[in-house]
This record gives sequence, structure tokens and C-alpha cells, in this order.
Amino acid sequence: AKNELAQLENEDPLPLRKAKITLSAAQKRAEKARAPFEAATKIADDAASAAAAAVQLCRDKLAEAEAYLEEVKSKPGQPNGALFWIDRELEEQRSYLPESKGGKRRNA
Repeated sequence: AKNELAQLENEDPLPLRKAKITLSAAQKRAEKARAPFEAATKIADDAASAAAAAVQLCRDKLAEAEAYLEEVKSKPGQPNGALFWIDRELEEQRSYLPESKGGKRRNA
């Protein structure tokens, strides 16, 4: 046991020391490389949440406009031609949206 201990103490510690230095240098490089991507990810997440809020606001406004259009349609004495064109414009705009976003299927 004393012989083995003496051999271990006399071994060259350079490979282990070199491995530790290499590891710490690699960690520092990885941290430097990761920093801009973390900032970009945060900016992208903020933009995505702002876009989701804007989409929800637009959906609310669209529902409000459709409700108002139905209210105006139900009153007597309204110009049916103008209401027809307004309704047609809404349907046409909806046809450009994907179905998952509330759009209508286009007839090909």
C-alpha cells in the first residue's frame, strides 16, 4: 500500500491539471457564446406575447364590429346594398385567414 501511495504521489499531475484548465476555458467560451442567444430569446418571447395580445385585441374588435353590423342589419330602413358590400368585404378578408385563426375555407 505504501508503494502504491508513493507511485500515485510521484505520478505526473499535468494531464489532470491540463484537463481542468481546458474544462474551465470551454465553460467560459460556452457562457460567452450563450449570452447573446439568451438575450435574443427573451426579446423573441416578449415579441410573441405582444403579438398574441394584439391578435386577441383584433379578434375582440372583429367580434364587436360583427355584432354592430348584425344590429344595424336588424333595424328596418337600412340600405341593404351597402350592408351587402360590407358583409362581403368581411367574408373576403376572412377567406385570407387560415381556418385555425377564424378564416373561411376558400372554394378553389
